[in-house]
Parts: sequence; C-alpha cells; structure tokens
Amino acid sequence: MKSRRKERGAVAVEMAIVLPLLLLILLGIIEFGRVYNVQVSLTQAAREGARHAAIHYNDASLDVEGTALGAAPTLAGLGVTVADNASGCPSSSDVQVSTNVTLPSLTGFLDAGFFGAPGIFPLTLTGVGVMRCGG
Repeated sequence: MKSRRKERGAVAVEMAIVLPLLLLILLGIIEFGRVYNVQVSLTQAAREGARHAAIHYNDASLDVEGTALGAAPTLAGLGVTVADNASGCPSSSDVQVSTNVTLPSLTGFLDAGFFGAPGIFPLTLTGVGVMRCGG
C-alpha cells in the first residue's frame, strides 16, 4: 500500500507534461488543414475564372472575378482579390487569372510574436489558372 501512495500524483504530473504538447500538435493540424483547404479553393477559383474567361472572352459583360469567387464559396469573407488579363484576349493566346488572400491564424498560436518568436501568420496564399482563349 505504501508504494501506491508514492505513485499517486505521477499520472497528474505526466498529464501536465504531455497535454500541452498534444494540444499544440492538435492546433497545428487544425491550422495546416485550414491553410490547405484555402489553397485548394484559391487554385480552383482561379482555374474556374480562367475557364470562364477562355470561353467567354468575346462577351462584353465578362465577369471573371464574380465567376472565380462564385466557384469557391468557402473563401467568402476572407477578402480574396482576383486579377486577370482577360480583356482583349485574342484567340490562341493565354488568359491568366490569379487569386490572392492574406490568411490570418485561426487559433492565434502561430501568429507573429507568440512564444516570443516570429510566426508564420498572416500567410499570403495565391492560386493561378491559365487557359487558352477560344479553347
């Protein structure tokens, strides 16, 4: 019985050592998943905008930005900017659409200055789509 009393607080000490590390790993996984999702969505939005511009390059009411942002509803509210060279796109030349966003940290743990070290957030992400005008 005496040996059990000596080990009684060992689990609490081990948990106090391991739990912060596990939480940090969990938050890192959450941040990585979010960044990956936004990057894939930016690329898909740029590709869809380029496809729309390549098909409808002769239309007077060409709305590349609206098409690109409409193709990625998960990016709503992030302040995505869309740039393109679709105006005056002659047949057999390329149209390029790029989407950009400055992504803040979701959890705040990887922000600049946290833990006294430079952080990786805010992170600037870019998606690019290129297609031939007139297909």
